[in-house]
Amino acid sequence: MSVSQPEQPPRDSKPASGPVPPLVPPTPPVDRGDWTVNVPGKGYARPAVDVDYAGTIITERPDPFATAAQKARRQKQIDADVIRNAKVLEEAVFILSQSPTGRDVLEQMTKEGYKIVFDDRRTGDRGAGGLCDPTDKLIILRGHDNPEYLALLLGHESVHAVQNTRHDLFPSTRHKPEVGIKLSFAIEADAYAQQSQIALELAYGDPDGPEDQLRLDGPLLQMRERFPDIIRAAERVLLNDKALQNGSTVAAAFEAFYDNFYLRTFYEDAHIEWADTYAPKLKGSFPWLQRHFGKDVDSQWIKDRIQHRGKSYLNNHLPHMTFDDARHSGLTDVTGKKVMKFYKNHMKGEPPALKRFGVHMQDAAELVLGITASIHAFFTTTDDPTKPTLRVPPKRNKFGIWD
Repeated sequence: MSVSQPEQPPRDSKPASGPVPPLVPPTPPVDRGDWTVNVPGKGYARPAVDVDYAGTIITERPDPFATAAQKARRQKQIDADVIRNAKVLEEAVFILSQSPTGRDVLEQMTKEGYKIVFDDRRTGDRGAGGLCDPTDKLIILRGHDNPEYLALLLGHESVHAVQNTRHDLFPSTRHKPEVGIKLSFAIEADAYAQQSQIALELAYGDPDGPEDQLRLDGPLLQMRERFPDIIRAAERVLLNDKALQNGSTVAAAFEAFYDNFYLRTFYEDAHIEWADTYAPKLKGSFPWLQRHFGKDVDSQWIKDRIQHRGKSYLNNHLPHMTFDDARHSGLTDVTGKKVMKFYKNHMKGEPPALKRFGVHMQDAAELVLGITASIHAFFTTTDDPTKPTLRVPPKRNKFGIWD
């Protein structure tokens, strides 16, 4: 038996209860690309890059005189630090992943086999917030409560990892001491420049991203506080989105590094002291270990390997610069005397005529290590002598004076 259905009113008819509401077409979905993570109240973000996190290295030995209760309390604190480190790193990687430059260096570093660890002993011994150890392919971080600044530290050290692994752009015992300093300047200028670029991208947003993307100004504010001269140079040329993408801001920050005499002095001192420490290990040893401290590098070779997101930005924006001039390879008088002494003690032949540049800042090590941020590359002392450690940062002696 069939049952008749009640008649339905036409779709355009008015309901008995009142007028028809205005027709509102559905809003088409925004093409956000990779920006799929909704951060409530702040915008849309990209998923974090997958990195290889190896946890927290605990080197502390238990106090043999501590009571069981004291040991339990200390273990509870250590466990809390381990959990905190993992949480803060997760936040830092997420922040860094919102920067095109940050994503690039994180992905390259991870593809090359680098792991991230926390080790307060190794970083604390050198007053460092972050270290790069290409020998063991480690990015070593100090326990940190500030994920925004940790993102900048991680970005800086990841740049060093890419420089070493992808471009072999690191000083070693192959190079003359003054050439090693020139290379130290170049890789640090590049790392600080890309760190500045990351801060700008986080604050101003990715030009290729949607309007409602997540923006973070905290890292930029920290760069303005810690390295105002370098970030100011980058912001001065940030006139439009194109400047944020074509490498001009990175090139401006790169050049600004060479005007920071505290940083210059720190890296001069660190490299020549490392060379002085390492040279006696090679002198008088096997013949195949004696071919050291004799190599120079071509200026164009360096420019080709200073890259931002796969492009040699110095070639594009500073085509006439040369790493053979005083600005990019000159030494202070104090360091120049150390180089002359190095040649006298460890090398044959006449020392070179060194270019001079700037003033030697006596308190540079204390300022860089203690106040601003000691985010320099570090190579372990267990390196193969054919590719040895870059530098051993200066340490205080028993009188509290920087050696």
